[in-house]
Amino acid sequence: MATLIHLRHALPHAVPGLLFGVDRSTITRTITEVRTLLAERGCAMPNRPGLRLRTLIDVFAYAQAEGIKLRLDATEI
Repeated sequence: MATLIHLRHALPHAVPGLLFGVDRSTITRTITEVRTLLAERGCAMPNRPGLRLRTLIDVFAYAQAEGIKLRLDATEI
């Protein structure tokens, strides 16, 4: 949950630490481990069983093959 909260709201690691009552370093370690697991698992596509997009290259290739126009919002980066 801490990782999902961090990814969704871009909070500093100290905030989920306070929410879960653990040290910031514990949250940092947890986020690093869980992000790695999420990246390895990839993103499942609805209505396309078995298809998983694991890299940004996969996303671009899928969009091109399906005729999908991508727009990236990086205003917070």
